[in-house]
Amino acid sequence: MRYLISLALLFASCSPNSSEEFQKEGAVRCRLLASELAKIENRQQLLRAEAQLKRDFESLIDLMIEAREVQQRECEIVSAVESGEGALLEEELRRIYAIEGGREIIERAQHEALVRLDAYERTLSKKRAQL
Repeated sequence: MRYLISLALLFASCSPNSSEEFQKEGAVRCRLLASELAKIENRQQLLRAEAQLKRDFESLIDLMIEAREVQQRECEIVSAVESGEGALLEEELRRIYAIEGGREIIERAQHEALVRLDAYERTLSKKRAQL
């Protein structure tokens, strides 16, 4: 959970137009995801929301990969920025984890997006090692 939030904040720090725009977009997506999680009060609601949460996590990863590509092209140094949105998202995820089966459902929703991000990062690492 912390890994995803940290990476979201780290990679949402640059943009095709500017670093600030990507950071703002990342904050918006974190806030929307936290808002969706805030509506969930039990396991049944979480199960019904799982497909949408999966799309949201994948969208966040898409943004992170796009930001990372821009960072690589422009050799821009990006640092992680703590934000209220990231803290809010982390708080909501902790609350959802407390629901019976919540952790497993969230991890299932995050799985494909995180696998894609990991594969992307490994590819970057291999490219750097070859240089």
